[in-house]
Amino acid sequence: MREHHVHVNITLHFDNLQMIKQAVAHGSGVSIMPARIMEDEITQGRLVPIPIANLELFRPVGIVHRRKKRFHRAGQAFLDLLREPPTAQPIRTPSQV
Repeated sequence: MREHHVHVNITLHFDNLQMIKQAVAHGSGVSIMPARIMEDEITQGRLVPIPIANLELFRPVGIVHRRKKRFHRAGQAFLDLLREPPTAQPIRTPSQV
């Protein structure tokens, strides 16, 4: 947002995605959220997705584990999955289904 000189006035702050969805559904504001998090609410008609044109957003995530830890096959497979590049999958609204 800063790169595009957009000033955001934050009036509410939540540390839980479910609380953010509830606040938006009750008309308390707007939020930028991962599409996959909103699937149920969009299907139910509680939230409406608005695509952001020509904007690529990302959220850095880190992997933390014990030093020199050897993982079982399932754990290693999970770490490998986390290391894969993300694939963007647009979410469909009920009208697009």
